[in-house]
Amino acid sequence: MGFFSSIRARSEDTAIDKDKTEAFKQQHRPIQTRQRLPIKLPNANEVGSSAGEEWRAVKGAVKSSGNGKAKKSTLKWHQWLAVFFPCFEWIIGYDWRRNLAWDLLAGCSVGFMVVPQGMSYATLAGVPSVWGLYGAFIPVLMYSVFGSSRQLAVGPVAVTSLLIGNGIKKVVPGSQFITDPNNLDSFQFTVQKRYNRSVTQLAFLVSILYTGIGVLRLGFLIRFLSHPVTTGFTSGAAVIIGMSQFKYILGYNVPRKDTLHEQISVLVEHGNLFNVKEFGMGMSLLAFLICLMVLSKRYPKRLFWLAPLGPMAAAVIGIIVVVVGRFNYLGAPIKVVLNIPKGLPGVTVKDWLPFQYVDTLVPLAFIVMLVDMLESTSIARALARKNDYKISYDREIIGLGVANFFGAAFNSYTTTGSFSRSAVNNASGAKTQLAGVFTALIVMAVLLFLTPVFALVPYNAIGAIIIAGCTTLFEYKVAAQLWRTNFRDFLCWLAACLGVCFLGVELGLGVSIGLSLFLYVLETAFPHLAILGRVDKTDLAASTKQFAGTAKTVPGVLALRLDAPMYFGNVQYLEDKIDSFLEEAELDAREGRAAPLEFLVLDLTPSSHIDSSGCHTIGVELAARLAKKGIQVVLAGPNSKVLRNLERSGVLDEVGREWVFSNVADAVDACAALPKVRVDGAGSSSGSEDGRKPDLELKLGKDAAVKPSV
Repeated sequence: MGFFSSIRARSEDTAIDKDKTEAFKQQHRPIQTRQRLPIKLPNANEVGSSAGEEWRAVKGAVKSSGNGKAKKSTLKWHQWLAVFFPCFEWIIGYDWRRNLAWDLLAGCSVGFMVVPQGMSYATLAGVPSVWGLYGAFIPVLMYSVFGSSRQLAVGPVAVTSLLIGNGIKKVVPGSQFITDPNNLDSFQFTVQKRYNRSVTQLAFLVSILYTGIGVLRLGFLIRFLSHPVTTGFTSGAAVIIGMSQFKYILGYNVPRKDTLHEQISVLVEHGNLFNVKEFGMGMSLLAFLICLMVLSKRYPKRLFWLAPLGPMAAAVIGIIVVVVGRFNYLGAPIKVVLNIPKGLPGVTVKDWLPFQYVDTLVPLAFIVMLVDMLESTSIARALARKNDYKISYDREIIGLGVANFFGAAFNSYTTTGSFSRSAVNNASGAKTQLAGVFTALIVMAVLLFLTPVFALVPYNAIGAIIIAGCTTLFEYKVAAQLWRTNFRDFLCWLAACLGVCFLGVELGLGVSIGLSLFLYVLETAFPHLAILGRVDKTDLAASTKQFAGTAKTVPGVLALRLDAPMYFGNVQYLEDKIDSFLEEAELDAREGRAAPLEFLVLDLTPSSHIDSSGCHTIGVELAARLAKKGIQVVLAGPNSKVLRNLERSGVLDEVGREWVFSNVADAVDACAALPKVRVDGAGSSSGSEDGRKPDLELKLGKDAAVKPSV
């Protein structure tokens, strides 16, 4: 009997609580005190399929991420061709009189710059130096046809070369012991051949990933790499690249290591190989290059041409010193490239299949593609903004994919847009992609006629060119700005930089991305809540902490702003914070410092989304629970998406549709217009709806008691 009695008593208590809640809702009705902004509440019968709506929203977002607003229009024949071949956009209306001279100047400037740089970056990637020239020829031509950026200079870059060099040598056995891919013995030749094949397959995989992402309109994926992570990664890579080239400045011939401390250890261990002449020549060329860069930056209008000519000048000076000094090419004191085959690149399609190291090449290809895509699209976007035109991310990605596809077919490794050469291309006045065609023609001329000359480029000149280029990649100014503005972003930058330096390129990038996502989740899991007050003589609501003395709270009303979406990761924290605010308000009321709390206003304006956990928190954990204590939950400023979710979950019915307002000011006005009636936890109440109307009419006039249209 005791058991059934307890059940009966519990059901009676539940019925009493329900009656008290209904009585509370009947007594608390919002009063219209002034003209309110209308808010359209969703009708339960008109609520469509959640899955269908979400899919249509995602589909529209993906479509708009690449080309903006799609408009139906009648295209001319050349416009249809431009959809598949973007070069027709500038070929059809090309202004030969105004643009040809500028494109020729820019193409020649970049061509003189990319020849020594390409040879240098090829050694960094662990392939013969001529591969850098191949990468500055065929891919550049293809990008001029399929690319959408007018000033982007495509070709070999330092960071990609480092990723390839560090990644492939872990795959191909014995490749880590090859120090000079241009001059090999019989055993090294076999190993290098397998290495070159893997590099070609990597370029092929990268081209497939590029093209697939572009066709599927997945360019928005690059947004998940934040600016602090990318600049920190680039800065760390610049340190690794620069340190790896000091062996050429010192005259060493030692294998390259992945991390900074390993590189320093190797240089110290082989101190007996130090070559004074190599060091003197390399440091002189490095100082020469840095001086040209400083002068070009200090006097950009008159001496901008010094920086692009620096690498070619350093290579020519190195050749002259070697020839005039009659140094021994094969040994001490000056080591040169020596072996550069003459002629255009051969076809390497036969090397695409079968994949020998597919389990390692696919993850490496994804990393290379992700870094290259972010670097290239960020440069293209900045150049387009500077020159007042628009680019399509997806078409840009497809252009890079096609360029790498043909590069993989013609003896080239992965290429992308270059920071330094794109800046030179833009500063030299490039108007269209024709500048890239002129760059490719210069590289072709070098391959056909000048390879015997460039075979005499000393390795210390190559090291000086790479180190000088790395000085522009280290983003110390970004780090200083992040330190001043956002310490969380500075931690991401520092983690990316130090991770690359001491953990390796791939692991360092993974750690930095993981830290960035973790800090983002951490920030959304513990969002900021602000107590709002009415600013004197205005209809504005502002934080009482930020505007102390100006924003004042209304007696009996606690208005809170939730500065984050409500989802399963933060609802418990939000509920705990709200409870702490409520406990503090009740303590103040008991001690006579404030009026008893009757309304909890939740400003949902910053909340762009609410999931089922958030709806449960508002409807059950707050509205239903607080109603038993005589506190009405009021919602202000929810967007249409949030309103739909609140409707589907039944929260609007639990809160009361009349208690949903378009802004905080209307919500607080409606709460303040009611007399101070409190239904306490025991269920006792003072006053009734009929008894309150006269007081309201005396205070606000007869129209004040009219139920507002919500």
